Amino acid sequence: MSTKLTNVSKSVTGQQGPANVSRGANVGVVPFLYGVAGREELPGTVLTRLLTDVGLTEGAARSLIARMRRDGLLAATPRGRGADYHLAGNFLTDFRRARDRRAGPPPVWDGYFHAVFYTVPESQRAYRDRLRRAATLARYGLMQPGVLISPADRRAHLLEELGGQPPAGTVYYGRVGLSTADAADVAYRAWELGELNSRFHEHAVRLRAAAREPMTPVEPNGAALAAYIRLFGGALVDTLRTPPLPQELLPDDWGLPALHAAIGEVFARFGPPSQEYVARVLAGS
Repeated sequence: MSTKLTNVSKSVTGQQGPANVSRGANVGVVPFLYGVAGREELPGTVLTRLLTDVGLTEGAARSLIARMRRDGLLAATPRGRGADYHLAGNFLTDFRRARDRRAGPPPVWDGYFHAVFYTVPESQRAYRDRLRRAATLARYGLMQPGVLISPADRRAHLLEELGGQPPAGTVYYGRVGLSTADAADVAYRAWELGELNSRFHEHAVRLRAAAREPMTPVEPNGAALAAYIRLFGGALVDTLRTPPLPQELLPDDWGLPALHAAIGEVFARFGPPSQEYVARVLAGS
């Protein structure tokens, strides 16, 4: 067996070490697990179990869930002595957008970005940090210092997080009108589309190669789920980094459609064992 084939086999059969993911990547794994389950809510025991399957300790899994609740990305409903955890906020929006991405045409450029104009002094640093975090989760881009932009009006998401104006400083909402050419140039910088597009193309090449290699059967177990996530690497997280921009504002060689196709190829081969395993865990809960 070639070295290449051996490496691909290990990535899918779980013969490598535990998933070595950063704190940010851990957060990105959570909606992926909901996607494998095909549900917008999971029992807390199941979510904790799946997170330990992919490499977290039980304590780290519980801490991650608690942090995501504080950030408004998960919501809990009591159930007996435990709770069910629902995707919430921007994660729920992104989850549904990814699930339904072929349901309709892309948005049309109407000549405006929705904007947030803010001036928050250092004395209100905590508020400023909350604003920036909420804007990132809502997929706003940075047009220039003090100006955040979005192709859609997401102020409701920001107001829910911020709770009103800062005690000192200002936050205004408005629109920025631009020609299509200027808007494309601004979008390229605001969302770092060049760097993101390179990553899309790299992910697509890697996933297509993995999907087309001869493979031994994969057993439906926790190791298969962990290997499935390792195989995707940061691809799924990267797909969530870009807002639904109109086609006119994207680079000519925009790689997201090709990446979506490659993700479909990988899922067709390696997704069913992971889905079967998660279904078994759910049935046993």
